[in-house]
Amino acid sequence: MKFQSRWFWVAFAVLVALNAFVYFWWANRPLVILKTTELNRDIVTGLQSEANRLQQILDAACGTPGLESYKRGEIGPVQPVATGSPATPPPEPSASLLAQDKLVALLDAATVRVLVFSASNKYQGHGTGFFIDQNTIVTNRHVIESGRSFAITSRALGKEPIPVRLIAATRDSEYTNPDFAILRADKVPAGIAKLAIATEPQVLQTVVAAGYPSSDIRVDADVVTPNTVFSQGEVSVLQRQRNNMVLVLHTAKIATGSSGGPLVNRCGNVVGVNTFIGAQEDKFSDRSLYALSAAALRTFLDQNGQSYTKMSSECVSAPKN
Repeated sequence: MKFQSRWFWVAFAVLVALNAFVYFWWANRPLVILKTTELNRDIVTGLQSEANRLQQILDAACGTPGLESYKRGEIGPVQPVATGSPATPPPEPSASLLAQDKLVALLDAATVRVLVFSASNKYQGHGTGFFIDQNTIVTNRHVIESGRSFAITSRALGKEPIPVRLIAATRDSEYTNPDFAILRADKVPAGIAKLAIATEPQVLQTVVAAGYPSSDIRVDADVVTPNTVFSQGEVSVLQRQRNNMVLVLHTAKIATGSSGGPLVNRCGNVVGVNTFIGAQEDKFSDRSLYALSAAALRTFLDQNGQSYTKMSSECVSAPKN
């Protein structure tokens, strides 16, 4: 009896010690917290390093591997120069054509730069995303899958990056599979806009891409919140894959850093999510620009119980008074 009693108390003491250890470990565990000052310093350092790398490529002799790689995948749309007072984005999604200044204002207020950090808060890279409600952002899975913490920036959000957390993502980011992720911010300024999700566009329909291609924003004076870059083109073909996934091949120029950005019709409704570029290694001009269809995005959002605004992909001229 004494033997049993002694081992009982030994086991009890060990159990108490283990519980105490777990409690103090949990209370003092290291947390990955995005402090604004540290975040800005890491962003600026990382982006300046990337800008210097691209400049060295451009300054190198013709035919170097770096320059040829840059030619194959890092030439993006020319950034427009804003003139006059900025327009106010439309308050509600529209099925009518938007004036150019209204479309630019809408995309400017809805599109964000997605910043990716390691577990130690070191800047790893960036992509693009867009709001589908006041706090929720859509981007590509491959933009964030190598990171551990994330933040968003844009002119509409202000000068300080806003931390976001990963809510859901597709199972992989293979180029013929769905490649989506949902991010959420706790506090977002009132000035942002949300984009409605349409369906597949029509062949030869006019589309506009918005995002932050590295090759263009590297010369922006503001390395943290550069201007959004816009490009207009047409849908070339809709390619349905064996898994029923539809790829939207288009001519609105995109580049590295554009991934996860919206491809919209002239009404400002999302018809695709810019995702990848197909290029032959020996041909600079032979590049194919792909977006994943808005229908695939709808399916992903529905599967994850995410609310969003649905619109038709049709875009008509506003009636004349």
